Amino acid sequence: MGKMTGDQLIKRYKAGDRTFTGADLRGANLQAADLNSAVLDWANLQAANLYGADLQGAALKGANLSQADMRRADLSAACLDNADLTEARITSDQLALAASLQDAIIPDEMASSEGEGGIEGTFLVGANLNGHDLTGAELRGADLRGAHLRKAKLAQSDLQEANLQEADLREADLREAQLAGADLRWARLGRADLHAANLSQANLRGADLFLANLTRANLRKANLRRADLRGVDLRGADLRKADLRRANLGMGTNLEGADLHGAKLTNARLGEANLRGADLRRAEMGGIKLRQVNLSGADLRGAKVTSRQLAQAESLADAQLP
Repeated sequence: MGKMTGDQLIKRYKAGDRTFTGADLRGANLQAADLNSAVLDWANLQAANLYGADLQGAALKGANLSQADMRRADLSAACLDNADLTEARITSDQLALAASLQDAIIPDEMASSEGEGGIEGTFLVGANLNGHDLTGAELRGADLRGAHLRKAKLAQSDLQEANLQEADLREADLREAQLAGADLRWARLGRADLHAANLSQANLRGADLFLANLTRANLRKANLRRADLRGVDLRGADLRKADLRRANLGMGTNLEGADLHGAKLTNARLGEANLRGADLRRAEMGGIKLRQVNLSGADLRGAKVTSRQLAQAESLADAQLP
């Protein structure tokens, strides 16, 4: 479909035409236009004026909406899968009404625009936010399943109870982020910086945390079953009552000074792990092989571990034994 003006589109819509797939509407004036249920898949609406337009139920899959003015546009039940919203003038409240935003490219300033109130509870399944600066963003309860957040800046952001299942957070900056109760099952967090992040009661089952920084992180009562924690820096982390059953803590995972009081470590892999000075009181350690594991200075009082296991440890110097 060739180049169209806003007036031409509106005229055709009023005549009953609803399908404008691939239309070239760059810079078109569609202010306050009635485009309810219009099919604009893969349309080029770059820099278009959609201020106050009725786009309820509209199909905008793959549409180019970069630099478009979409203020006050009604996007209720609209499909914006794969849409490009780079530099679009739009609020998080509008996007929260959309039916789907899978793999959509969201504006950089979305979460930090003064007065917009963040994107709490927003449906952002599969959204492309790679490298975006979302520092301090209000994302509590947001649906970010499968979202692309690689190298995103999320330091001090509020992601409490957010759904981040299978999200790509590799190399993301999550320092001091609030992730309490968040669902991070099977999420990719390799090399992410989670220093002092709050992950208490978060579900990280099967998550990939390869070489991540979790120093001083709060992981109290977190579910880390079958998580990949190889090479992770967990110095000083709070892992009280955390579930680490069958987790992989090999490749020199650093748990020096970590609090593992009451943690479940049954059948976890601890190859070459550093547990120097760790609090392992009442920890469940059945099925663990402690070869090459440093337990010097560790507190193992009340831990469920056998003398045969302890005999395998690389060092038990100054450790408090059961």
